[in-house]
Amino acid sequence: MAVLTIYHCTAINGGAAGALDAINGDWLLDGDRGFVVTSAGVFSVWWLDADYNTPDNGTTIIAPDSNAGTKRWRKCT
Repeated sequence: MAVLTIYHCTAINGGAAGALDAINGDWLLDGDRGFVVTSAGVFSVWWLDADYNTPDNGTTIIAPDSNAGTKRWRKCT
């Protein structure tokens, strides 16, 4: 059984250090979680779906900027 990781981020996208989309897809495992707290204090929770392969829409589906393959971050509701 794989050990899942929780990533703590300061932005959803933009590709800069600390952004959810800046995490290399090669490091991500199905079921990983991402917690994002922006500088404006907005909090969101994300989970990694390793075979979702839906286009990044910038709001509820985020693809890693590098080595995404079929991996997508999906926003939890």
